[in-house]
Amino acid sequence: IVTSPQDLVSMIVKKAYNMAQMMNISVLGIIENMSYVVCPECGEEFKIFGSGSETIAEELSIDLLGKMPIDINLARTVDNGNFEMYDNTYLEDAAKRIIEKTNA
Repeated sequence: IVTSPQDLVSMIVKKAYNMAQMMNISVLGIIENMSYVVCPECGEEFKIFGSGSETIAEELSIDLLGKMPIDINLARTVDNGNFEMYDNTYLEDAAKRIIEKTNA
Protein backbone atom coordinates (compact mmCIF):
# COMPACT_ATOMS: atom_id res chain seq x y z
CA ILE A 1 0.00 0.00 0.00
CA VAL A 2 1.41 3.38 -0.98
CA THR A 3 0.73 6.10 1.56
CA SER A 4 1.90 9.52 2.63
CA PRO A 5 2.62 10.71 6.17
CA GLN A 6 -0.49 12.86 6.75
CA ASP A 7 -2.85 11.84 9.57
CA LEU A 8 -5.93 11.66 7.34
CA VAL A 9 -4.20 9.25 4.99
CA SER A 10 -3.76 6.68 7.78
CA MET A 11 -7.54 6.24 7.85
CA ILE A 12 -7.53 5.56 4.09
CA VAL A 13 -4.68 3.07 4.47
CA LYS A 14 -6.65 1.18 7.12
CA LYS A 15 -9.66 1.04 4.79
CA ALA A 16 -7.52 -0.19 1.89
CA TYR A 17 -5.90 -2.80 4.11
CA ASN A 18 -9.27 -4.02 5.41
CA MET A 19 -10.67 -4.22 1.88
CA ALA A 20 -7.64 -6.23 0.75
CA GLN A 21 -8.13 -8.60 3.68
CA MET A 22 -11.83 -9.07 2.85
CA MET A 23 -10.88 -9.89 -0.75
CA ASN A 24 -8.08 -12.28 0.33
CA ILE A 25 -5.40 -10.08 -1.24
CA SER A 26 -2.01 -10.21 0.45
CA VAL A 27 -0.51 -6.91 1.51
CA LEU A 28 3.28 -7.01 1.43
CA GLY A 29 3.72 -3.74 3.30
CA ILE A 30 3.62 0.03 3.15
CA ILE A 31 5.62 2.45 1.02
CA GLU A 32 5.58 6.02 2.31
CA ASN A 33 5.61 8.57 -0.52
CA MET A 34 6.43 12.26 0.06
CA SER A 35 8.15 11.18 3.27
CA TYR A 36 10.61 14.06 3.39
CA VAL A 37 12.40 16.66 1.30
CA VAL A 38 16.16 17.09 1.24
CA CYS A 39 17.60 20.60 1.45
CA PRO A 40 19.77 21.08 -1.65
CA GLU A 41 22.13 23.35 0.30
CA CYS A 42 22.86 21.36 3.47
CA GLY A 43 21.43 17.89 2.77
CA GLU A 44 19.19 17.98 5.86
CA GLU A 45 15.93 16.03 5.64
CA PHE A 46 12.69 17.83 6.51
CA LYS A 47 9.49 15.88 7.19
CA ILE A 48 7.12 18.58 6.02
CA PHE A 49 4.03 16.35 6.22
CA GLY A 50 5.00 14.78 9.55
CA SER A 51 5.52 11.09 10.10
CA GLY A 52 3.10 8.37 10.89
CA SER A 53 3.60 5.41 8.59
CA GLU A 54 5.56 3.54 11.26
CA THR A 55 2.55 3.77 13.57
CA ILE A 56 0.04 2.57 10.97
CA ALA A 57 2.36 -0.28 9.94
CA GLU A 58 2.59 -1.36 13.59
CA GLU A 59 -1.18 -1.11 14.05
CA LEU A 60 -1.78 -3.31 11.01
CA SER A 61 1.17 -5.65 11.76
CA ILE A 62 2.69 -5.10 8.32
CA ASP A 63 6.13 -3.92 7.25
CA LEU A 64 7.08 -0.36 6.36
CA LEU A 65 9.02 -1.30 3.24
CA GLY A 66 10.46 2.08 2.30
CA LYS A 67 10.20 5.84 2.16
CA MET A 68 10.26 8.03 -0.93
CA PRO A 69 11.26 11.69 -0.61
CA ILE A 70 9.83 14.56 -2.56
CA ASP A 71 12.39 14.68 -5.36
CA ILE A 72 12.14 17.33 -8.08
CA ASN A 73 14.50 15.34 -10.32
CA LEU A 74 12.23 12.32 -10.12
CA ALA A 75 9.20 14.49 -10.95
CA ARG A 76 10.99 15.95 -13.98
CA THR A 77 12.05 12.51 -15.18
CA VAL A 78 8.49 11.18 -14.92
CA ASP A 79 7.09 14.29 -16.65
CA ASN A 80 9.53 13.72 -19.50
CA GLY A 81 8.40 10.10 -19.86
CA ASN A 82 11.78 8.71 -18.85
CA PHE A 83 10.99 7.12 -15.49
CA GLU A 84 13.00 3.99 -16.29
CA MET A 85 16.10 6.19 -16.69
CA TYR A 86 15.93 7.59 -13.16
CA ASP A 87 18.60 6.13 -10.90
CA ASN A 88 17.93 6.07 -7.17
CA THR A 89 18.13 3.75 -4.20
CA TYR A 90 15.02 4.92 -2.33
CA LEU A 91 13.24 1.60 -2.58
CA GLU A 92 16.19 -0.76 -2.97
CA ASP A 93 15.61 -2.41 0.42
CA ALA A 94 11.86 -2.57 -0.26
CA ALA A 95 12.46 -4.41 -3.55
CA LYS A 96 14.72 -6.92 -1.80
CA ARG A 97 12.15 -7.52 0.95
CA ILE A 98 9.33 -7.97 -1.58
CA ILE A 99 11.40 -10.52 -3.52
CA GLU A 100 12.17 -12.36 -0.28
CA LYS A 101 8.49 -12.43 0.73
CA THR A 102 7.27 -13.60 -2.67
CA ASN A 103 9.91 -16.34 -2.90
CA ALA A 104 9.19 -17.66 0.60
